Amino acid sequence: MNNEQIILGLLYKKERTGYELNEVFKDIFSHFYDASFGMIYPTLRRLAKNGLVSKKMVVQSGRPNKNVYEITEAGKKIFEESLTSTMIPDTRHSDFLMRLYFGEYETLAELTNIIQEQIHWLTDQIEKLQTRLADWPNITKTQKLSFSIGIAEYQAQLKVLQDAIKE
Repeated sequence: MNNEQIILGLLYKKERTGYELNEVFKDIFSHFYDASFGMIYPTLRRLAKNGLVSKKMVVQSGRPNKNVYEITEAGKKIFEESLTSTMIPDTRHSDFLMRLYFGEYETLAELTNIIQEQIHWLTDQIEKLQTRLADWPNITKTQKLSFSIGIAEYQAQLKVLQDAIKE
């Protein structure tokens, strides 16, 4: 799915601000999709320009006004069509794996250090996902499956790296 389809999906159940969308990307999608305000707001502007979302300004006293986005009927149709479109194969971009691949140019101490850093990062990610999963009320079966896959992938990587350190 592309950025537009994902944002339409997030707006499908309820209206949200750009900040709220960013929180979902940061807290819920962090283990499988990377996004930032730099992607979210231009995408929202494009969706609004194309009539797929509407925007309303909410005036707040003592705080800046906020824009709330809601999916339109046309946007719902586009999102629903995206759910039945051909899936794009997963891609992966990993700085850690690239450094590991070129590890022959590193000292053993440097390699050990980057592996230990990755072990620490993976351990932290597993803990975060498990906590989010445990604290998420009304999680659907498919949302739980998504988190479980993320946890399992991180655990598998962690085991391989821990075994490598032992060697």
